[in-house]
Amino acid sequence: MNLQAYLKGCKRGEFTWDCVESGTYGDGNSVDVENTDLEGRIAFIRRCSSDCFEAEIDNLDYEPHYDEKEFTSRRAARNWCEKMIRNDIKKD
Repeated sequence: MNLQAYLKGCKRGEFTWDCVESGTYGDGNSVDVENTDLEGRIAFIRRCSSDCFEAEIDNLDYEPHYDEKEFTSRRAARNWCEKMIRNDIKKD
């Protein structure tokens, strides 16, 4: 993934994904850890390999307060994180 593509895809509605760590996998432009937050809920995605992304959510108000799951794409991991956060906010 090149930097331009990442920057274009990091703004997703009310979510903005930020690069926390880069460069371990592939070239220097690879994003290894990214996060986002919305209304106090925090999501992280860690790249474990070229086709494995570990997503985790923290600070949810309702059960489960913390959850994690593995995905084969960054997009699927982001979608899951955003869905979990939106669902938690709707319960308020």
